[in-house]
Amino acid sequence: MFSIYDEKARSHLPPFVLPEEGMAIRTFSDCINSIDHQFSKHPSDYTLIKIANYDDESGDVIQDRRIIGNGIEFKNQQGLNDEPQPTEQ
Repeated sequence: MFSIYDEKARSHLPPFVLPEEGMAIRTFSDCINSIDHQFSKHPSDYTLIKIANYDDESGDVIQDRRIIGNGIEFKNQQGLNDEPQPTEQ
């Protein structure tokens, strides 16, 4: 279970559930690097946070809060999306 902390609003966005941390990183990175998404306009204002583990079989939520990374860390990094990257010649 993950959330995005908005530094300027001083609050967390509603939580979302993905089965793997890597999927949350990919989703957050896609938002940060999409020119149409609000996160891309001010990436340093947003931080991806893991807030809990969710067991989909039992329905249990176990708190496990830790910062994964700030949006600026994911801005335009190679290998974080499926688009081809330019090569040096």
